[in-house]
Amino acid sequence: MIKINLIPPEYIDSINRRILVAKIILGAVAFIACVAFVSVYHVTKAKNLDTLLVQRQKELKILQKDLQKVNIIEAQISEVQKYLNAIDQITKTRFVYTRFMQDLLVDLPETIWFTRIGTTLKGDVLNLDFALKSRSAYDLAYWVNLLETDDKYSKVEMGTFLIKKSEEGDVFSAPIKTKYTLSGL
Repeated sequence: MIKINLIPPEYIDSINRRILVAKIILGAVAFIACVAFVSVYHVTKAKNLDTLLVQRQKELKILQKDLQKVNIIEAQISEVQKYLNAIDQITKTRFVYTRFMQDLLVDLPETIWFTRIGTTLKGDVLNLDFALKSRSAYDLAYWVNLLETDDKYSKVEMGTFLIKKSEEGDVFSAPIKTKYTLSGL
């Protein structure tokens, strides 16, 4: 079979050039459309972000005013708390000696009396140093044991135990050191 090409080659070259130009124009239009689409997307996103930024800045100004109010209130609370702590410290130690004497004398047998009571207050602990006398060794032992077993007293130490004999009966004397812890004040 024989093929005869009746179309001149210049006409085919011209058509090929037009197709090439159409392809280039179509590619350029597609590229420009993509760039335009992406640009519109980014511009819209930027405008939305600007609007959101303005809203958040307004909210921030409102919250900063509230934060200043909160800081002022916290400073006032701190001052009041310092005042209350000072009052609490004063009232806590105000009745220490009254409370201590009540606790000390509540179970004191009738045969025991004090010749000296020395106290030193350090925080919540009252250091005690007292001398006492008793007409009964049993009552003295009972009372010292009571101090040792009571949670309010710690480190109970009894010094030199002396017995003085007289016509009226024996008198027992001893110095005692202990620590009294303030509880419940």
